[in-house]
Amino acid sequence: MATGRFIIKTASALSLRETILWLVCALACAPCAFAENDVVSNVVSLSPQPTRYTLQQCIDRALEQNPDVLVAKKYLEEAAGAIVVARAGFLPSLTSYANYEKLEANYATLGGSVNNRSEIWNVNIRLTEAIYAGGAVRAGMEIARLQQHSRTLDYEGAINQVIMDVRIAFYDILRNQSDVAVHEQAVNFLAEQVKNEQARLEVGTGQKLNVLRAEVNRALEQSALVDARNRLRNSWLRLSELLSIPYSVDQERVPFDVDGKLVHEKTALELDDCLSRALVQRPELAARENDINVQKKQLIVDHSQLLPHVSLFAGYDVVSEPDRSQSADYFEGYLGGVSVSWQLFDGFATRGRMNATRARVEAAEVSHDAVYRSIETDVLLAWHDLQRSEENIGTQTANVQLAADSLKLATANFDTGLTSQLEVLQSQLDLTRAQTAELSARFEYNAALARLDRAMGSHFQITDARPRGKGSP
Repeated sequence: MATGRFIIKTASALSLRETILWLVCALACAPCAFAENDVVSNVVSLSPQPTRYTLQQCIDRALEQNPDVLVAKKYLEEAAGAIVVARAGFLPSLTSYANYEKLEANYATLGGSVNNRSEIWNVNIRLTEAIYAGGAVRAGMEIARLQQHSRTLDYEGAINQVIMDVRIAFYDILRNQSDVAVHEQAVNFLAEQVKNEQARLEVGTGQKLNVLRAEVNRALEQSALVDARNRLRNSWLRLSELLSIPYSVDQERVPFDVDGKLVHEKTALELDDCLSRALVQRPELAARENDINVQKKQLIVDHSQLLPHVSLFAGYDVVSEPDRSQSADYFEGYLGGVSVSWQLFDGFATRGRMNATRARVEAAEVSHDAVYRSIETDVLLAWHDLQRSEENIGTQTANVQLAADSLKLATANFDTGLTSQLEVLQSQLDLTRAQTAELSARFEYNAALARLDRAMGSHFQITDARPRGKGSP
């Protein structure tokens, strides 16, 4: 935008003609300045800013759109359908049956010996209620309830896993953004060093070696900047995958942005307390216990095949009369009774099913023990990483300040000729390393805290604690 400052001198300094000329020029330039402002405003309005997501907003979107959560939710709906199926075993079943047969005349009359009709039909309606099924119906209902509980636990586990993944991916973007900024600052500094050394070489006060050194360090830092930008692109891809936001690295800009900082909020967590909470709260452990109980109930269902099954039935039949000599074409009436079935020998099929179910019980117990140990390991690893990262944050924060002071001192000494260019370059490299290490420590701390929350099976909600502006809701 073009700006200008117009000074109208007094009549004693300028003639009337010069004064009028200045006023005309000022009025002529003013519309151009306003027009330029309008053009810039129009251009900015054509490129809308991407949507900015806080960490809580990212988690909320992931819980609504993430495919792992959606699949776990569908499995939960499937388990609810299995409850309805199992409950049907306690209710009577109503069925109907109809049959119609057309016989050849010679066959129907047995070669003319009887006067039978060639058309035979019947219609039956049966209401059946199982009285005893060897415990299979009740065990089936308990299996369905246990499986529904397991699907609920799996759903909770999927939510906890997605929340952890989103938090780590969000923190990774913040770390990589800061890392890119650090390397860009270092590249700019080294580029200035190259220019300064070339200027000194041209005036005869510098050395060719110093120019080459500065160019080598700039090239190395430029390579580190390229790597940092690539890591940032990959972290955007990871978060967009978790949030189900279409994004490709071929796009010129990311379709969304994040709003947050890598903060360090000290937490007081005792290891024993973390372990006890994990063993109580982790849904995976309870789900594996349900798996054991499901297989034990399945043993009852398998064993029921060796026991008699008793049911009551009542019905209504309509049956055609085959004899033409009878006055009625059909007969109808109600009926009721008891049905008993007992399979005495099935070729050892039931024994084979029971042996397979016992093997699954033992496998479920082994899986339960493995999950128990895995939970303990997850808590220990995350807790130790949290402690290590917290110590590194304190060390690296102080180290960044020392490196910055060292660079200032080295630059001042170099300007006065008290030290060589190598000291300045080494100080800048030390500052970049210290800043990168401090950013990594902050990221590792927040990532370890997310993993520890996941390991403990904690149910939590991250709130946006940023101060709101005046008048904001």
